Amino acid sequence: MSNIQNKLDSLQPFITGIRYVQGLQVVDAAFKVGWTIPESDIVKKEMVDADNNSFVFYTDKDGVTFDDLLEYVEGIITINIEREKKHELLKAKVKELQEIFKKTPLSRLNTLKFKFNEPDLVPSLDEMDIDLDEEPVVVAKPQEKEEVPVEEPKKEEAPKVNGNTTKVKGQEIELPPKDGKIEVQEFKEPANIVCKCGPDDVCPVCEEEKFG
Repeated sequence: MSNIQNKLDSLQPFITGIRYVQGLQVVDAAFKVGWTIPESDIVKKEMVDADNNSFVFYTDKDGVTFDDLLEYVEGIITINIEREKKHELLKAKVKELQEIFKKTPLSRLNTLKFKFNEPDLVPSLDEMDIDLDEEPVVVAKPQEKEEVPVEEPKKEEAPKVNGNTTKVKGQEIELPPKDGKIEVQEFKEPANIVCKCGPDDVCPVCEEEKFG
């Protein structure tokens, strides 16, 4: 079976015949009432019977074959069948909405949304535009600074006192212990000290000799 015969069989019952008229290739077709016929700059159409919505399609352009004419008619059929299915679906969804609106309060209907039950289209890795020859960019991470432990300054220890102190003009003066005796350190005068004083000078060594 030829390709053109397969095409004619697939377009039944809309294609009613193909023929030559004065050297022009002509395709006869009949559609449902209400179907729309898009315009074409190459394929021309003429209505033959308005009651049956019958048309003839032809062209005077060189190089256009029966295959091209049948493909154009197939597009007309596809478009209008899809319109019919959309219309039937719309009527079914309107009925569903009517039932929802009857049983649902207004506060909830305000949140009504329409969503398609199909996953988001995510391109595969093969479809992504990735240049495999491009060298990857390496971003150097900043080096973390090592924390140097900070030594706390040592507190100077206050000199130990016996606890018996007093302040004189803002200065703290240690007093002798209350219960203890004051030890007086004896001072021994060194022996064999030679006096080097002049006639008018006095020192502890020569004091007794000059004034004694």
